[in-house]
Amino acid sequence: MGELKDLREQSETLVNRAKELGNKLYLAGLGAYDKAEENSEELLNKYVSTGTEAFGEEAEGKPKALLAGRGALLAARELLDNAPEKRQAFYEKLVTAGKKERGEKAEETNEFVLAGLGAVATAREEGEKLFNELVSAGQNRS
Repeated sequence: MGELKDLREQSETLVNRAKELGNKLYLAGLGAYDKAEENSEELLNKYVSTGTEAFGEEAEGKPKALLAGRGALLAARELLDNAPEKRQAFYEKLVTAGKKERGEKAEETNEFVLAGLGAVATAREEGEKLFNELVSAGQNRS
């Protein structure tokens, strides 16, 4: 009889945990929608501003979509121009995170392995942080 009671309690615990996680996923979805809505307007305005600057005096009377397109093109060019430096900085960040994860054994570990460990640790940490931010934003929206 005691085993059935334990199974029932475990079952109830699992159901409650599933409900809690489902609620968090719902809130994270709301938060993601809210952030996307907020960031898209901000990004559009940034691209329009950059496009307006690029056209200079000729910008007056041009459609907003054309200005935003020019701004997006310039932003893409800037990303491509800065890609090698950013890629190197990102790689170094991953190696550093891998060294932290590996601890004392880091010095005898291959750099690529450290970067891989760092990538996993960073993804775990950043993913959890982002999920919690989205849940919080969803709570504020609901």
